[in-house]
Amino acid sequence: MDKKIIKLLEDIKKLMILNLVERGIQASAVAGILKVTKGTLSKMVPARKIKKG
Repeated sequence: MDKKIIKLLEDIKKLMILNLVERGIQASAVAGILKVTKGTLSKMVPARKIKKG
């Protein structure tokens, strides 16, 4: 797949994750669905930093 398309899909994924967290879904639940650790999810989408901003 084209690198631009992959980058866009990754960005969309991050925005969707952030939306879930903003709506009150626990990060641990989102991490479980994605089969990653909560730490990995935090690195992908640093929601706390965004919320503080």
